[in-house]
Amino acid sequence: MKKIILLASCFVFFSQVQAQTKVTKSNVVGKWTISAVEMTGLFYYSIDKDSLAIGEMMKSQIPDQSQLATITTTMKSQMAMFATMGFVFNADGTAKMGAGSAQEEEATYTVDEQNSLITTIDKNKKEDILKADFQEDKLRITVKQPQGEILMLLKRAK
Repeated sequence: MKKIILLASCFVFFSQVQAQTKVTKSNVVGKWTISAVEMTGLFYYSIDKDSLAIGEMMKSQIPDQSQLATITTTMKSQMAMFATMGFVFNADGTAKMGAGSAQEEEATYTVDEQNSLITTIDKNKKEDILKADFQEDKLRITVKQPQGEILMLLKRAK
């Protein structure tokens, strides 16, 4: 009986791994808004829930833990800018990124399906390579920055 349960569990696990949505140009086309932002060890901000969790690495940098609530409130108000940001990937390989029409950056993009990468090139020829994958119906993008990796969870805009 244990062998059957173990075999069934393995089958379900491998089926789910195989069923992950592949990142292709056709399935990234559309308008995306940011649902959550994370810098591992520093913070996790859920825009949908308007909640901020301070990571252990950041907590260890705060000498007076009684200031944590004040710091959390301040950071949360600064993180609110992510609620207006988003990405638009058009079928013709053009893209817009940013916060609203006044602050949008125009770019071109390509999708490397084999390596699950989205490469954007802005009008100044600055290239950004974004690691991408799907978590259920959300597009997860990882952006490398000098301070570390920023993970953004995007949902399709309505």
